[in-house]
Amino acid sequence: MRLLSILWLVLIISQINAFSLRQNEDQTSTAAPALISTSTDISKKLGADQPSSGLLTKCRPCTDGIKCVPQIQCPAHVRMDSKQKPQICDLPAGKFGYCCQTGQNHTVTKNQDKARVAQVDIPSFLPPQVLEEARLNFQKLMHNVAQIPVHRGLPDFTHGIVFHSTTKDDIHNFAVSNNALEQVITTQIFGKKEQVPVDDFLTNNVPIKFDKTPLGQQCRQPPICRDVKSIYRSHDGTCNNPLPERSFWGAAGQPMERLLPPAYEDGIWNPRAHSIDGSPLKSARQISRILLNDVNRPHPKYNLLVMQFGQLIAHDISQTSSVRLENGDLVQCCSPGGKVKLSPQETHFACMPIPVEPDDEFYAAFGVRCLNFVRLSLVPNPNCQLGYGKQLSKVTHFLDASPVYGSSEEAGRELRSFRGGRLRMLDDFGHDLLPLTNDKKACNTDEPGKSCFKAGDGRVNQIISLITLHIMFAREHNRLAEALSQVNPSATDEWLYQEARRIVIAELQHITYNEFLPALIGPQQMKRFRLVPLHQGYANDYNVNVNPAITNEFSGAAYRMGHSSVDGKFHIEKAQGQIDEVINIPDVMFNPSRMRKREFYDDMLRTLYTQPMQQVDSSITHGLSRFLFRGDNPFGLDLAAINIQRGRDQGLRCYNDYLEVMGSAKLHSFDQFPSEIGKKLAHVYSRPEDIDLWIGGLLEQAVPDGIVGITFAEIIADQFARFKQGDRYFYEYDGKTNPGAFSSAQLQEIRKTTLARLICDNADGLTLRTVPIAAFVRPDFGGNQLIGCDNPSLPAINLNAWRI
Repeated sequence: MRLLSILWLVLIISQINAFSLRQNEDQTSTAAPALISTSTDISKKLGADQPSSGLLTKCRPCTDGIKCVPQIQCPAHVRMDSKQKPQICDLPAGKFGYCCQTGQNHTVTKNQDKARVAQVDIPSFLPPQVLEEARLNFQKLMHNVAQIPVHRGLPDFTHGIVFHSTTKDDIHNFAVSNNALEQVITTQIFGKKEQVPVDDFLTNNVPIKFDKTPLGQQCRQPPICRDVKSIYRSHDGTCNNPLPERSFWGAAGQPMERLLPPAYEDGIWNPRAHSIDGSPLKSARQISRILLNDVNRPHPKYNLLVMQFGQLIAHDISQTSSVRLENGDLVQCCSPGGKVKLSPQETHFACMPIPVEPDDEFYAAFGVRCLNFVRLSLVPNPNCQLGYGKQLSKVTHFLDASPVYGSSEEAGRELRSFRGGRLRMLDDFGHDLLPLTNDKKACNTDEPGKSCFKAGDGRVNQIISLITLHIMFAREHNRLAEALSQVNPSATDEWLYQEARRIVIAELQHITYNEFLPALIGPQQMKRFRLVPLHQGYANDYNVNVNPAITNEFSGAAYRMGHSSVDGKFHIEKAQGQIDEVINIPDVMFNPSRMRKREFYDDMLRTLYTQPMQQVDSSITHGLSRFLFRGDNPFGLDLAAINIQRGRDQGLRCYNDYLEVMGSAKLHSFDQFPSEIGKKLAHVYSRPEDIDLWIGGLLEQAVPDGIVGITFAEIIADQFARFKQGDRYFYEYDGKTNPGAFSSAQLQEIRKTTLARLICDNADGLTLRTVPIAAFVRPDFGGNQLIGCDNPSLPAINLNAWRI
């Protein structure tokens, strides 16, 4: 009977594979085949040790204390042989997982790690001559740094604002990055002198510390958390994890984590620049222009609010930092106008410019042969030991509304009015906007009369639709603070601010997990990764061993899927179905003055929930791939090329490696793609093993009832599982986990939160009086009609639950 069950299962899976292949042959060239987990390994595992029941085979449950997780959440399995592989187990939604004992670690088990290191005869300390050589190399590198600044008004300058912080932060980040760079140089020299296998650096198997060397002064000590039971989370993310040695986990300024070891060519920091066959990789711009066209494919279900909310979340959880000059200026890698790459004598060590082919159908008209690109700055190894370069996030890694409140106590104070718990706002002739900033570098202009806004995140002015959501959440904070003061007339400013902040963060988290994520990754992934919010009671998913930090794969590829969803124009409606104005998105990047128009805030909100988003596929608007940050210039940057180059800078492995970590079969031929896209891929890649992760993910068909393909869906689901499991202050946790837990009555009120309600509560009511019931779904999609903001079927939080 067991053999019959296994054969039946194999037959079913083979039929699914055959059906998928037939379906792929019928697809257009805009999408790659949907990838399915290999049936062979699963069948062998089932045949080896799994019981059967009738025509269905059920896996044995994991032993006590070990969870069944999707394979991508047990990444060490790719480095194990068949005998070491974890036990297969059942997940919700009818999928297989692993009984994982290695957790998020992408290396093999500790005992095996020690055995590997023992096989290599290397010193257990850093020899003085290595430290001295590294010091001299670092000084030489910094002494010869080219000091060619980027001038205001150029697309490169505007792009630099994406990494913008305060002058104080820029100086601090410069010092931190230099410290990290010297550690990296030391690691490179030590590796060459001692002939350390590259794989040992990739898997963190060289436990030689800096702490007893001059470089040890650069290692950060965990903060002293005087009150680990604080009701409110810190602004900078510190002290979330209660264990002292982990109090930095998820904090601002901490490094990203990885699903898989980096693809640095030296194992340490040299970017991936060569094919698996040894030939140079094609230029990121060449790949962009050949593979990614501008094709209008409106999504049949979802609107632009999905795209815009996604960007707000991206800014909440990550902000990288590019290497800069000592005075904080941006680094230039190309001659003026991008005519040529700078000579080696003029080139900054962090330059990684993107070559442009002479036959480029767009840039050739302007004589552009070089697109500026600067590598991301580094952060010292958190374990204070030899290792590969790690990129940082300047903002907290938590989903904690940091774009509203900032990622430091100082930034938070600057945004407060210190009256009634409210945030500072600009009273612009009767309607509240964000306060104006005096920071000359926050926008791409210093012309008098131009407005530039201030928020908890320096990128707030990047595009006017982003400012719209910033205003909405800032207004929501003040609305809550005012309502809480009515319920509790004697409450202090501090209590009102902190409680309003706590509720806004909970609302943001609930909207994300209840409305946004299901649309993005589909219901199956929500169930498999245990991301579905509860309807009542408290969740118990917190895990003190889960680091909530964003992964390089998430930041550098999967979550950049949103760039494909951007429409090149905003169609502003004054009345339903009547377009009043068409705005090209390059015209409203770092140019927010239009928000001062009386009705524009309402108009922009209505546009976001009315206008379709573009499908996530192999298409990207020219507004991003040709005219990004153009300002008054005839051309701009290519965001698609930047994404590809950034993935190489961050050492992201090829697309195939992430298929493997998910448990899917690797691709061995371009013929496995639809014919037209396969030919294009063969033109820009030597082998399927070379395909960049961002490109491969965009070529996949969307998962059922989702927006992205399966690879991005899994990477994104893994990340949001980290945000939930690694955040002690997550809104669904009870007092045993969360010192600031909501009461059961308060939590039930939080669960009433919808994005539609937030829009209604914080609109001006001039041109916006209705909303779609499901705010992320087009109002012309079946069953999602517009309803009035005063409709009682649109639930609202009752703040009487906060009466003290």
